[in-house]
Amino acid sequence: MKIENSNLADQIEDLFVSDNGNYYFFKDFIIAEINEGVIYTWESAQDIIEAAIKHYGEDSSICYISNRVNKYEVNPSDWLKFFRNNYFISGYAIVTYTERGWINAILEKFFLSTVAEHFKDLYDAIDWAKEQAYVKNKTKST
Repeated sequence: MKIENSNLADQIEDLFVSDNGNYYFFKDFIIAEINEGVIYTWESAQDIIEAAIKHYGEDSSICYISNRVNKYEVNPSDWLKFFRNNYFISGYAIVTYTERGWINAILEKFFLSTVAEHFKDLYDAIDWAKEQAYVKNKTKST
């Protein structure tokens, strides 16, 4: 399900549109919908990194939800650069709608150094991201 077909419009804080796709900024998470046919690399992620830091701040810690509504390729080894540089991702959710997407998500998870889950439903991924934010905020306050 694409964001435009969901009931999430009133919760979107900002929208960042790039050549790679659309990134929806919510309070505690980002939902990415990458365009069909994109080969997503470390270099192509730079624009969203800058936009997210501008929106959330450099010291933020949010979840990133990859809503895989289109077919595209991810260079999973490039995600090592992302997490090695200690960017603001506290959790990574992959939402897939096909069996092949499910298998790719399982493989991709091995390259991640943060909490990662895969889902077949966008709303389940959002609930998980909100739970991660709750745990993070509770830990900060103690």
